[in-house]
Amino acid sequence: MKFKLFDDIEEFYSLVYPFLIENEAENILLFSILNSLREDFHKYGKEAPLLGMILQKNQVIMVCLRTTPYNLVISYTQNLDTIKFLVKELTKRDIILPGILGFKNGADLFATLWMEHKNIQASLVMDERNYKLTSVNEDTLGTNTFMLAKEIHRDLIIDWAKNFLYEAFQEERNQDIINNHINIIQDDIPNRRIYLLFHNEEPVCMARKAGKTPNGQLINYVYTPPHLRRNGYATECVAKLSKHLLEEENNKFCFLFTDLANPTSNSIYMKIGYKPIIDFHQYEFSED
Repeated sequence: MKFKLFDDIEEFYSLVYPFLIENEAENILLFSILNSLREDFHKYGKEAPLLGMILQKNQVIMVCLRTTPYNLVISYTQNLDTIKFLVKELTKRDIILPGILGFKNGADLFATLWMEHKNIQASLVMDERNYKLTSVNEDTLGTNTFMLAKEIHRDLIIDWAKNFLYEAFQEERNQDIINNHINIIQDDIPNRRIYLLFHNEEPVCMARKAGKTPNGQLINYVYTPPHLRRNGYATECVAKLSKHLLEEENNKFCFLFTDLANPTSNSIYMKIGYKPIIDFHQYEFSED
């Protein structure tokens, strides 16, 4: 096996594409980030991203990517020996990582080995499930108004996005990460990525058209304010956005992630037509 780093995003993408597309749903995060970087290489920060791959007999068998200040993201693989090799290669290069995000077995193994090599601690901070949808259950579409967010909704969206982030992370984490997320969300308003659901002309839920894969679209930032929950707004908002992405933007699939600690959201999305694909773990590393 051979580990190789790249600086050119287009060269990197062309080489990893055939490998990643074999498991498109499992590699949704990598496709999403890579396509964002192809549009704007410094979208996530001024520092150049880490673009790495493992080759065996000139064939890509593992991909990893990191944009500062975020965690390393690894591709799906059934060959866990590639995880062991990746840890050795990153350690050999004295690469510092704040954490790891990937499919459950791979992230678990990476975190365990990274702790051993670096003599640090790893904390599981997210236990998520990836879902995929090919058709929407029409019964979940509802009768409320659904539309793209406009500039007049900017303050509301930023406020909701902050609340979403703090709820999702359960505590105030790295403020640089929070600020970076908010900056991206602000750009998403003129870029036509934020959608709102209205009940009696009042905005009650939002959802975001996030990263793109060759055949699908990721949905995230699904948020309903606490006082408006348990009215079916999130179900209707996601159902309508999913239908729009499938029928009007010609995607074959829609994807989303749910927190396994929240059984309500998991049942909501399955009602719409989403099917579970694979579980993801995210670890954060610390010297404590």
